[in-house]
Amino acid sequence: VVCRFGELETVSASVHGGSEARCLSPSSSLVGWTSVELLSGGTALRSGGSFLYYSRVWVSELVPLLGPVEGGTRLTVLGTPFRESATLRCRFDERSKTVTARHVGAGQLECATPAQSGEGSRSVEVSLNAQQYSTSGVGFTYVPALALSSVWPSRGIAEGGTAVTVHGSGLTALSEQLGYLQCRFNGSVVQATDASGTSAVCNSTSATGIVSVEVSSNGRDFTTSGVQFELVRVVLDDVTPWTGPELGGTLVTLGGSSIGALSDVVCRFGELETVSASVHGG
Repeated sequence: VVCRFGELETVSASVHGGSEARCLSPSSSLVGWTSVELLSGGTALRSGGSFLYYSRVWVSELVPLLGPVEGGTRLTVLGTPFRESATLRCRFDERSKTVTARHVGAGQLECATPAQSGEGSRSVEVSLNAQQYSTSGVGFTYVPALALSSVWPSRGIAEGGTAVTVHGSGLTALSEQLGYLQCRFNGSVVQATDASGTSAVCNSTSATGIVSVEVSSNGRDFTTSGVQFELVRVVLDDVTPWTGPELGGTLVTLGGSSIGALSDVVCRFGELETVSASVHGG
């Protein structure tokens, strides 16, 4: 028994059980559909099938470039050419377990990263038939899982813009350099800066009330810490006294509600330089 793919030379086949024959497809200079036949004693069986030869696939870019060792990152794989297939796979190094990939477009796949036992880079390759994989060598870096333990201060103004320091682990400078390090206040996402590994700084967004704060080191996977931050609407409704000499020096009291929620408070008179302020009462 042999197999024949189109007009190519026949290749040997092996019979398995009463319902299967297997053969390795020969190399072809043409891309596209071709017939595949089973021959016995030089005679082709009346029934046959079709086989698709496709161009070599490769990976050109991964988004994001890193994710936690626990896996689960939705990874976008860019390259060419990809086709819709039930046997689309992603593989993270040759020794790694393969995962099913989803076809998004001609040059884009998505797959969920599998969990790994340690940190470091893994070469991500793809296959259209779950057998032969690309050999592109584009790496995805596994990093320690991100954790958030607290924020300081715990309150800020409803208008937003309060510099909030988030404390935890996995807040790396690499994530910041890649533009991945982010804070999320409820549903609003902002970039984080000044990453030190155990802390980073984010400016709060505008809202009122208690919001949850979570962080991400790759722009996709956010923590689920449950840490909260309060956004307080401060209202100023009184200035006493409301007049003073141009030389300055008048002690001015600003009255209102929720002023005690403020920290690092200064006063600004028109376009002049800010001056220090002290908070008294609530």
